[in-house]
Amino acid sequence: MPAQSPTCTSLRIRSVHDAELVLHAVSLGILPMVHRRLDDEDRLSLASGCIYVWEERSSNPLECTGQEIQRFTEGRSWGPSRARDDFLLYYEKESNSRSSVHLRNNLMGSAQLIKQTYSVVVHEPDGNTRKWHLNAYYTQDTVDQLRTVDDILKLRDVNVPSGRYVCARTSNTRRSSRNTGRAGSHAERPRTTIARPAPLSQPSPSLDSRYDVRSSSTSSTSSTMSGLPPITHIVDPHSARRLAPLDYLQALPPPNRSPVDAQAISSFRNVP
Repeated sequence: MPAQSPTCTSLRIRSVHDAELVLHAVSLGILPMVHRRLDDEDRLSLASGCIYVWEERSSNPLECTGQEIQRFTEGRSWGPSRARDDFLLYYEKESNSRSSVHLRNNLMGSAQLIKQTYSVVVHEPDGNTRKWHLNAYYTQDTVDQLRTVDDILKLRDVNVPSGRYVCARTSNTRRSSRNTGRAGSHAERPRTTIARPAPLSQPSPSLDSRYDVRSSSTSSTSSTMSGLPPITHIVDPHSARRLAPLDYLQALPPPNRSPVDAQAISSFRNVP
């Protein structure tokens, strides 16, 4: 299989505008697109300044063109992503899990690469959409020595149509925000009700005096004289009525029976 050339070489991406110039140059056929994953020979050719543009395979088989890649790999191990503006940066790390022994031996002692990625949703004139990715590689020591799009005439004069390339990360954020706002507009917000205690009212004169706590020293004095425990004020939180303590109620003598009840009970006792 012949070696696959990168989309660009000896080039660095400074901004989203630079990335869109490269992407549109690929769309116009000025620069080539990568149509397959890198093999061992391609991976050995990967160096600082290499840029690869590739199309992600669609989940809809009707939209597949046969030129897409499901996942781009270059046979290196990378640390976690770091966001910088609309780009994601990955720093190469040492690993023994590289796919090719030949490749691993040739990479020993090489400078650590940094991978810069940019993903877009491409809006085609016919209404279809594609998802493209741009992978740019460089090292910290060589990045300032690489060319820019201003140094390449065929890229410098490219006119990128407005709205043709939408950052995939920005598109996902907007879609999530719209869904959240739409769900929030239909959902009823829970209402919080604060219960306020009813104001305490004065005991009603019609209440039985045995169950009402009489304020002032008269109640305390009468309780002491009758040998009953002193009354303390207890307020039922669910009622405005003042209640006497339980020990006071238990010490009260039983009420006198009415003459009719007493006569009825006596009649049972006299039955032979």
